[in-house]
This record gives sequence, C-alpha cells and structure tokens, in this order.
Amino acid sequence: MTLLYASTFTRALDRLSAPEQKQVKITAFDLAQDESGNGMQLHRVEASPGFWTARVSQDIRIVLHKNGEHTLLAFVGHHDDAYRWAERRKLVPHERTGAMQLVEIVERVEERSAHVEALAEEVPPPVALKRPFAELPDDALLDVGVPREWLEAVRDTDVARVDDLFSSLPDEAAEALLDFATGGRLADHAALKAMPGADPFAHPDAQRRFRAVEGLEELRAALDAPFAQWAVFLHPAQRAPITRDWNGPARVSGSAGTGKTIVALHRAVHLASRPDARVLLTTFSKTLAKSLAGKVNLMTEALPDARQRLSVRAIDQAAHELYTGAFGQPNLATTAQIRALIDAAVKAGLGAGHTPEFLLEEWDELVDAWGLHDLEAYTRVPRIGRRTRLGPKQRESTWEVFAFVRERLAARSVVTMADVYGRLSRWVEDGGQVPFTHVVVDEAQDLSVAQAKFLAAVGSAGAADALFFTGDLGQRIFHLPFSWARLGLDVRGRAQVLKVCYRTSHQIRSMADRLLEPEIVDLDGEEESRRGTVSVFDGPEPSVQLFQDDNAEIAGVSEWLRKRLGEGMSERELAVLVRGQPQLGRGRAAVKAAGAEIPVITMHDAKGLEFRAVAVMALDEDVLPDRERLTALGDIADIVAIQDTERHLLYVAATRARDRLMLSGVAPGSEFLDDIH
Repeated sequence: MTLLYASTFTRALDRLSAPEQKQVKITAFDLAQDESGNGMQLHRVEASPGFWTARVSQDIRIVLHKNGEHTLLAFVGHHDDAYRWAERRKLVPHERTGAMQLVEIVERVEERSAHVEALAEEVPPPVALKRPFAELPDDALLDVGVPREWLEAVRDTDVARVDDLFSSLPDEAAEALLDFATGGRLADHAALKAMPGADPFAHPDAQRRFRAVEGLEELRAALDAPFAQWAVFLHPAQRAPITRDWNGPARVSGSAGTGKTIVALHRAVHLASRPDARVLLTTFSKTLAKSLAGKVNLMTEALPDARQRLSVRAIDQAAHELYTGAFGQPNLATTAQIRALIDAAVKAGLGAGHTPEFLLEEWDELVDAWGLHDLEAYTRVPRIGRRTRLGPKQRESTWEVFAFVRERLAARSVVTMADVYGRLSRWVEDGGQVPFTHVVVDEAQDLSVAQAKFLAAVGSAGAADALFFTGDLGQRIFHLPFSWARLGLDVRGRAQVLKVCYRTSHQIRSMADRLLEPEIVDLDGEEESRRGTVSVFDGPEPSVQLFQDDNAEIAGVSEWLRKRLGEGMSERELAVLVRGQPQLGRGRAAVKAAGAEIPVITMHDAKGLEFRAVAVMALDEDVLPDRERLTALGDIADIVAIQDTERHLLYVAATRARDRLMLSGVAPGSEFLDDIH
C-alpha cells in the first residue's frame, strides 16, 4: 500500500492554528507508520465512496481516501468542514487523459439553473451574459482535462465567473480555459494521455497535486512547511526542464511568479541526486542565496546524500572563495577608491571634456565590466545601452583616464570583482579545476559580463548539462544588456518560457504586464513572450492614487496600510517600496503614521522578495524615471534604454505583491502610471 498526500491537504493544514497543526502531524505520522489505519478512529463518509475521516481531536478530522492500493491524505479541517468537503468530492482518473483528479461534484441541476436565473435577473435585459466556452465541443474540453460532469457547467460559465473555475476544476483544465478566454488556443493545452494500465497518480498532471510519501522524513519536511507547496507539487511545464538531459546551457524564463526559482531549486536537487555530482546553486545576492539555502534544506530533508553534494552561495561569494583557494585572498577595490583615482586623473589633465561622473559610469558599465585593459579592446567593445557616443579621439582621451586607474590599481595590488572573474576564467580555460560539476543560476537576467564569461568557461570545461539558468528579461535592473552567445553562453534552442503564475493575483499580474512589451527579445534573438500567461488565483484590483503633496500621500498610504492590518495581515506580510534612497523618508513617515513596523525597501533591494500586500510610494513625475539618469543623454536610443530599465524596476516592485497592491505618488505622477490604466 502507498501513502500519498494532496496539495489540498497541505493548503488546508496551513489554515489551522499552530496547536491544531501539531496534532494533525502526529496523526499523519501514525498513519504513515500504519497505512491501513488500524488502531485509528476511522469513519466512512457515507455520501462519498472511498472517503474516510480520521479523528485528530474532538473537532479536527483528516479526510482520507482508501482504495486498497493507495491511502491519500486529501484534506483536514474542523469536523463539519471536513465532512462537507468530502461529500462534495470524488477521486477518479480522468476518462481521456488518465490523470488522477479530485473532482468537485457539480451542484444539482435545479440549483445551478436557479443560480443562472438569479444572475439573469440582476442584469438589465439589453445586456447579454457572454459565455466564452458555450460553443466548445465535448472532445475539446475533455482533451484539456475537464471532467465529463463539468462539461455543461463550463459551457454555462459567463465571462464574469471564469476565474471561479480555478476553485472547482483540476488545475490543468482551469488554466486551459482561462487562456482560451483571454485569447489563447485550447489546442495548445491538450493533456498527455496515459498508456493503458498506467498508474493514474504517476501522470504529470496528477503529480501537480499528489505526492507519494517516500518515508517519514519526507512527510515531516512537507508537513513542517505546508506554505512551501512549490517544494513538492510541480506543474508539468516545470517538471520537464528539471529532469531533461540538456545538451548545452539551458534557460527557463517567465513572468514574475511563474515558478522560475522553483525550477532552479528542483533542478539543483535533481542534479545533486547523482552520486558523482557536485552542484552550486547561486544567485546575485547573499540575501536571496540565504533564502534559497533554507528551501534547499527543506527539500533535502529526506535526501542527506544530495544535501552533501549541493552548496548554495551568492555568485560573488563563490568566486571570492574560489579565487582565494587558487591565488590567495584578493585585495578588492572599493567604489570610493575608483572614484578617487578618476578624480586624480582628471586633476592631472587627463580625459579632457568628460566629467568625473561620466568617467565613473563608463568604468563601471564598460571598461571594468568587460575587463578591458588596452585602447584597442576599448575601441572594439559594443556600447549597447551607453548614453553617450564617443568618436575615436574621444575614446583615446577617456582611455588615458582608465589606463591611469589600471596602473594605480596594479601598483597597489588591488583588483575589482570583474578582475577576479577574469582571472578565474583564464584559470579554468588553462585547466584549473572548480569544485563543482554543475552550476544552477537563479535570477540570471542580472548576471554581469564578467560573471557570464566565467560561467561560460566553466561550462566549456564541464559536461554538456553543466549550466542551467532561470530568469526574466523583464526584471533586468542591474546591468546593461549584452549578448550571451557572444560570450559562450548559447541557450538558443534550449530556452523555455513558463506560463502559469502562482504568486501574484490575476489583477496584479495583468496590470504589471502592461508596463512591458508582450514579447521581449534578447540580443541573441531569443524571445520571451508574456502572451498566454495565467494566474491561478484572483484578487482585488490594484489601487492607483495620486495626491496633492507628500503629506497627503503619506496620510493616504498609512490609511491603506492600516486597512490591510485590520484585515488580519501581519506586519511582516506588508512592505512599502520606493525608487531609491531619497524617497525612503517618505515611506518611513507613512509606516510611522500607520503605527506599525513595516519594512521600507528600495525597489532594487526588493528584488526576489514577496509580500501579501505592497504599497509602492513616491511614483512622482521626476522620480520614476529617475531625472538624473535622463540628463545628458546622447540620442533617442539612449532614452529608450533608460526608460526600459526604469519600467523593469517598477515591474519588479509591483510584482512583489501577492494579493493587494497600491501605487501612489504626487500628481501628475510617473508617466508609467498612464500605461497601466
């Protein structure tokens, strides 16, 4: 007999109090050790064949489904809720796809008819209810996993109730229908059909909602963190790139909240399960790396060998450790040192006609980023995204400054992080051995040129599937665009876009997507399309408010925050985001007025974080896009490049919110707000 648990069980467990959860876990562990349920107080649910309840306490019941071969933990709740849930469900394989489904029983015909009639009475006679699925034939609906008893109800669904299907239908069917209702093709979602006699729980769609228990430690890990259902329940589109044997560098992308980090985590654990593997899971910041490490610990609770073979580091931290082991501790240059050297060069008469501010930016974004050490290389490097065009004479003049900086750094044995990556790249190319066989990179859109070059060297020296990336071009906010393929990271033909959003409501995601082009194409011609992306849950429309002045905005945001707290959200589930350091004071004033301790974070620092509710403040006309970034632009192309980066920044900020979002500023407000109405 096999013990399984369902996503409906872990979600229901998360809604119970901490003492109730503890009691449920004890009962679940007892069941795991005695899957027959002998010795437990089991009661048959007479109205639903196969369903039983297991007594946890006087009021709490676990809903089980037993069929002789499988025992499923299906739901848990208070007595009446548990029985009501069981009485309205049945567990059956889908007749067309073969995937096991927990099917909600359609309400009686007379009840459904009365409901439709009541809706019709509320709508004025001239307005007809639009039913997007009314003309779809049985076969088309069955092919995407709609249960037969739901065919008529689906065709009766009007456009206002399409989102309700997510709470009633299996995920694969609901996603297909929502995509169709928003302009997609139903045929694109035709489900895989199982072979005759195949285990219905093994179907890819079934594995989105059911998991077999591989031992008590795995069950403990899942029940100890039911909020992290991503750790065990995967969408088939996520599972495919995780287990595939890639024949070169591969990249998975998608809109915010589509599970790219989930894929990176599972890919890393999958690779670490190989006895000869040594896996590095990495990202751009220590904060995000720490978050990934916690999730890896959860996922490898029952896989001690894989845990030993998997390390999690911020990429700069990993490079620093590798450099120290190969060459000794690096003496890293600070921004203040670079600025002082540039100022000294200008005072010495070098770089005539250019300001120290321009020269520092040129150093950061071009010279140091690309590891340039001579004028010839500086002349050849593409200036993609740079705001000022330079002729040959101007480049000669500016290079005098950079040669001065290079000489002074070398004399003091000081290196930049780009230098660290450059030397490591050459070391690997010359046969240096890195302590990992595979590298999985999350948030890969924010890789620097130097980091990409290093990873390309690691990939070239390793196995075909040594490199795996996840990211979203729409969230690139730290570096100018560059060609991956030119540096040796060619993912063409090995790129996949995820289309199901789990983290952000339909309303927030739809609004945020209007900030970006429907298709974003990288410099290698790879396209990331946002068309056809669907969110799996609904929520309130985002609030966009403009105020007369700072004080009025502070009062308005503080009131919005108090309402969220009054709805039961905790302070740690809320955040206030602002463009940069100059706006932090305004955000803190709103939090103080709300009488709460809610984090106030810059948009850049919020990258990779998520909250139930977010207020994005100070979206003023001269704040976003940043006025300083728009000064002294070279041409129209430069303006477009800066505008795109600033749009990406607001997109990142808006998509940190799961359920509720407020965007505010002082009138007339950021020009980007016009694009989301």
